[in-house]
Amino acid sequence: MADEDRLYVVCGQYQLLVLEAWQDLPNDLLTPCATDLRKVLSEISLCQEVAGPRFQPAAFLGCIIVQTDTRLLHYWNISGALPLSYFLNSLWCLRRNITAAKVTGLPYVVLPWSNLNLPWLILRPFLLPYLKKLPIQDKLWFKLLSVDWPWDQQYTVFQRLGSDNFLYVSPSRNYFNTADAAVIDQITRRRNDFPKPIEVYGSLDLYGKNVVSTEGNLWKHHRKTVSPPFNEKNNRMVWIETLKQAQSMVRGWMGSHVESSGTIYRIADDCMKLSLYVISFAGFGVKLDWPGAEDEGKQPLANGHAPSDTEKGPKAPKGSDDHKMSYVDALQSLLHNMIWLFVFPLSLLKWLPFSGTKRSYTSYVQWGKHLRELFDNKKDDIASGKAQEGMDLMGFLLKGAGMTPEPIDQTVEKSPSKPLLSDTEIMGNAFVFLLAGHETAANSIHFSCIYLALHPSSQRRLQHSLDRIFGSRPVSEWDYERDFNALFSTMAGAVLAEELRLIPPVPAIPKCVLPNSAPQTLTIDNQKHTLPPAIYINLISLAAHRNPKSWPAGPPSDPKNPVHPTSNVDNDLEEFKPERWLRENSNTSDLSSEKDLYTEDAPNTATGINASHALHRPPRGAYIPFSEGYRACLGRRFAQVEVLAALAVIFKHHSIELNVDKYASDEEVEGMGMEEKVKVYGKASEDVREMIKEKMGMMFTMQMRGTNVGVRVVRRGKERFADS
Repeated sequence: MADEDRLYVVCGQYQLLVLEAWQDLPNDLLTPCATDLRKVLSEISLCQEVAGPRFQPAAFLGCIIVQTDTRLLHYWNISGALPLSYFLNSLWCLRRNITAAKVTGLPYVVLPWSNLNLPWLILRPFLLPYLKKLPIQDKLWFKLLSVDWPWDQQYTVFQRLGSDNFLYVSPSRNYFNTADAAVIDQITRRRNDFPKPIEVYGSLDLYGKNVVSTEGNLWKHHRKTVSPPFNEKNNRMVWIETLKQAQSMVRGWMGSHVESSGTIYRIADDCMKLSLYVISFAGFGVKLDWPGAEDEGKQPLANGHAPSDTEKGPKAPKGSDDHKMSYVDALQSLLHNMIWLFVFPLSLLKWLPFSGTKRSYTSYVQWGKHLRELFDNKKDDIASGKAQEGMDLMGFLLKGAGMTPEPIDQTVEKSPSKPLLSDTEIMGNAFVFLLAGHETAANSIHFSCIYLALHPSSQRRLQHSLDRIFGSRPVSEWDYERDFNALFSTMAGAVLAEELRLIPPVPAIPKCVLPNSAPQTLTIDNQKHTLPPAIYINLISLAAHRNPKSWPAGPPSDPKNPVHPTSNVDNDLEEFKPERWLRENSNTSDLSSEKDLYTEDAPNTATGINASHALHRPPRGAYIPFSEGYRACLGRRFAQVEVLAALAVIFKHHSIELNVDKYASDEEVEGMGMEEKVKVYGKASEDVREMIKEKMGMMFTMQMRGTNVGVRVVRRGKERFADS
């Protein structure tokens, strides 16, 4: 072939390099068409020698075409060799990535394909029963093929490798995984060297680019605009609204019963509803109420909220279609069916005939209408000078983007240039705040309730702490400035910190070294290790939070029955022990002071810290439920205020116990002595621990999938298993 000869190959949206080793395969392993292909590859090899690095052969899904200028020289139908083509290409890429992994000097595990490989994600549920029959169950590479491996394995993988840092290597790319507090601290401090891989967050751009899905200067642009509403004034509004909504939630649980709610299975759903109602009002001025809540004679709806003027559709823009779904229904349906929006592009999703995809697309469209109405109405309200109840996140976004005559900072003259954020970017940020904000807080309230039901002694300690803080004051007299810091710095704060240690919002925080950047060096165990460009990085929060090198640990409560079968079986780091956070000798006389509640380098102090400084302080990088550094969650303080206010309302006058109906009826429990009650409650506890271990997974955040824990809410003093 001449120097200008070229092989044009297209494989969907990917270009796959051809493995030259095909030339050395014996004839009996190749189909006739693949044998012809080998002849082509001989020519390809010659062409590479002539053209050098400018020549890059690749494989086509159905055919190979070699052409000189416009003259067609060869055409081979290789559809029969496609699987072989894919396999050999994967081998070539895998060998390349193994070589890159060796250069780092770190331990690595080789995977046959990435755990994020789309065909694998689709086929895994069907293949897994057969794969489990093979003698590969104990192999690390097999365990790492699960996308949920951080939850399934906890700290086990790092223990088996004898290192808090390792790579797993796949044909598509290499992944660096760390549970090392010192390494996590380096990465989160060096924001420019280790940015987010923004392609991972593309699914969050449903309504527009936002502060979560951007990096570099664009992220700075978004952050400057969206951070002002996260301040102490608005945190106080979150406190007030949460107290109100939590009281309605508890009244809904108790109903007409005075002493006990009876068995309920809707704790998770109600916590989601509570958090949605709080952020809807505090952030967007959308007023939502629980069934039975006093709302000036308005009748509650069966779907779980009383209608209000704003919820029903505030000032729908002219020409808009009538809503097919309410504000709440559209958002809840969108969240429940969001997986389809991650998998399929909207242009395809619209036409798919499946019920799940139809619901997903309909809720996307309907919620988009509500979001647009909130946006348009807010512009009208600002223009007319109408005051807004609540935190008014949308108003802050509009003002911060320069879309209104009134800037956020009145001392700065408004720039005559174009707005800082577009309409879609404002709506994109509003959607992300609502999505991330309400799920994070809801999960923490839910799992705190479950863990406290599993550990009655910790629940009693929390209640005694609440008694000391609030005394006999009614909820209407609870004060944010006076009471929140006391909650944050004592047992309630310890409960939240421990829940987030065991179940952080996300199991891993993604970072990367950009493909076109320089290699980046990290100091690991006093040695320099270099990560190459294009490597993905996972800060495994689930493992970092359980790393015995970073956390004080005691012996396990029950060595014969560990919480996790392989992770930290010789210590208590897998167990829920909020008491580990309490510093018994700490000075809490100045709990109302803000000076101890924020890190010195926090870019916006009103966003808060991961846990109160009055509690145990783990090393930097060891505790990252809201990430760390400049990319730490803006809504962290918002979530902490909401969770602690809700827990205070729930447990000040009530206790939560596990449902034991599977093992004993109410009448049988009444006739039991304490020893029998302990046994029954222990069985129910084992069931719940098994559910947490087996049913957890990543949705948008860590959640329990496909099941609900049954509990009873009882008035304090009426517990059936008080000493269990």
